[in-house]
Amino acid sequence: MSLERKLYKNQVMISTIALIVGIILFTIGLVDVVLQNRMDTDAFSIFNFLGNWTYWFLVIGGFLVLVFGWFFGDRVNKIKKFNKLMDTNSKSKFIKNIAEIETLALSLGKKYEDRVTEREKEYKIRR
Repeated sequence: MSLERKLYKNQVMISTIALIVGIILFTIGLVDVVLQNRMDTDAFSIFNFLGNWTYWFLVIGGFLVLVFGWFFGDRVNKIKKFNKLMDTNSKSKFIKNIAEIETLALSLGKKYEDRVTEREKEYKIRR
């Protein structure tokens, strides 16, 4: 299996992990920047090891949160839209929206493609 296929298959897990790491890095950077002048060295000595990396944590964490937060939100919106379009009992509405349903299924993955194929068999749609 190629690297591209592995990344595509695991995009949800990768995006979620990157989003969590971004939130952690951004939070650490933000707390250190905000409390830098007010810190009691004994109480917040955990931030002493960061040194000049504080701003890098803030920038990299913010970038990860923005990019992978957008990916995560986009995927959630696609899943909601897919489920809404698939949640019809009308064959005509399904056929009317089949192009959009298939586009969403292709971008969401094999599980969703299988659901579309199953629904096509249920409605006896030939391709």
